[in-house]
Amino acid sequence: MKLMSEIKIHKSMSHSKVVHLEKYFEDKENVYIILELCPNLSLNDMLKRRKKFTDIEVRYYVSQLISSVQYLRSQKVIHRDLKLGNLFIDSKMGIKLGDFGLATKVTYEGEKKRTICGTPNYIAPEILSSKCGHSYEVDVWSIGVIIYTLLFGRPPFET
Repeated sequence: MKLMSEIKIHKSMSHSKVVHLEKYFEDKENVYIILELCPNLSLNDMLKRRKKFTDIEVRYYVSQLISSVQYLRSQKVIHRDLKLGNLFIDSKMGIKLGDFGLATKVTYEGEKKRTICGTPNYIAPEILSSKCGHSYEVDVWSIGVIIYTLLFGRPPFET
């Protein structure tokens, strides 16, 4: 069910800064997802090689990330796992957002989700507390963590 939810959400995405899901199929044992090729690995891989990015580079990548997250919001989707490893670098050195395994669709205005999920260094506090639930703002928190990590070469919170 979780995998089919990921496929359904990802398949519905159509934006220049979101990895395109070409097709999927399954056999008796596995489900195969064929995605657009992003030949230059991820921002995480690039950061490991570079140690940190310049202000101009961060603005370049973050503007693309914000564009993709704005698109997700217009589609009523919360990614919930924004991190450097899910920002893939295409052939033109731009980024594309991928991995919708933790994404969820908001069904009505003001809906709060309560699933505790994400990658430790990037998780917003409201996901961990889960008392009041969370919504789109958790992706904004993760963007802030991404900006800090790109500029300083390490995440602001080590967990």
